[in-house]
Amino acid sequence: MRSNLVRYRRWILAVATGGAFALGGCDPNVRNTVLSGVEGATTTILTAFVQAFFQSLNDDNDNTPTTVQATFELTQPVG
Repeated sequence: MRSNLVRYRRWILAVATGGAFALGGCDPNVRNTVLSGVEGATTTILTAFVQAFFQSLNDDNDNTPTTVQATFELTQPVG
């Protein structure tokens, strides 16, 4: 599992570095359009994952409030 994580990080770094070199000689309008599109897509996908995570924590099937009951037991001191 850890080797896959390292492999994915290296792949992302290679793609990002290659993209930076590939867009270096482009028309500034094209470069800005591509970069803003990638930024928007990345932001959207990360937001979706965060929202999905918090929705998975929230169980909508259980609409009853949770009650907590404390019970205190008194014991006699020894000795």
